[in-house]
Amino acid sequence: MTDPIKLINVSHYYSQGLPVQVAAVKNINLTIKAGEAVGIIGHTGSGKSTLISHFNGLLKPSEGTVLVDGEDIHKDKETLRRSRFKIGLCFQYPESQLFEETVAKDIAFGPGNMGLSDSEIALRVERAAEFVGLKRELLSKSPFDLSGGEKRRAAIAGVMAMEPEVLVLDEPAAGLDPRGKNEILRMIMNYREQTGSTIVFVSHSMEDIAATAERIIVMNHGEIALEGTVDEVFSHGESLRTMGLNVPEITRIFMMLRQRGIDVPSNIYSVEEGARILRGLAEGRRG
Repeated sequence: MTDPIKLINVSHYYSQGLPVQVAAVKNINLTIKAGEAVGIIGHTGSGKSTLISHFNGLLKPSEGTVLVDGEDIHKDKETLRRSRFKIGLCFQYPESQLFEETVAKDIAFGPGNMGLSDSEIALRVERAAEFVGLKRELLSKSPFDLSGGEKRRAAIAGVMAMEPEVLVLDEPAAGLDPRGKNEILRMIMNYREQTGSTIVFVSHSMEDIAATAERIIVMNHGEIALEGTVDEVFSHGESLRTMGLNVPEITRIFMMLRQRGIDVPSNIYSVEEGARILRGLAEGRRG
């Protein structure tokens, strides 16, 4: 099976050829495999958003090649167009891009550009709304009458309705309260489980990445600084701190407990999992 996304020696320069030229990403070699859940993390300005903008051709590399399903997406206009339907890209605060009269029309906008039949578009709208948990009665409302969380869901549904091979989400939980954030993360993972789609999840939150990703790519100054499983990347705590990142607080707590001789796992990344382990310890001691 061909890998859905492959970057070969990709670099991108802003203000190229000028004295103020900046290398936003430098010599990136990266493969996203079918069905993966990949997390991309890094400090502000590390190159995360520039990197993912190459995945569907929103940016053209200054150097190197971007392959989607084995094809150079910049080979010609038709290849680029096809690639943009295969790689669904949802940027931070996507609700700011809602513009149609109704939620249903907004969700249908992407599929409508694909030349699908009205019946297929309607089916995709309904399916995407169900994925994100939007009630049927909201589809006939103006998107501007929705709550903030509902707007976010509607905007993500618009990308899901194109049924891309790869769903790329840039900070999808940004600005949401803890409950809203957890709902969005659960929604994304449920979508992946039901569709088998490849997910690329960009965040500055180590907790969010740990909750969603199987493989993590750490960006630093436009380069891939670390890459591996959650356990492998989080084991480089000191290196992460020098890059302006920190392992989750709950992870640090469990590492300290281990250092004090308490038999607990060190690879705990969520408060919920940590609480479960500690309750088990407390109950065991009482027993």
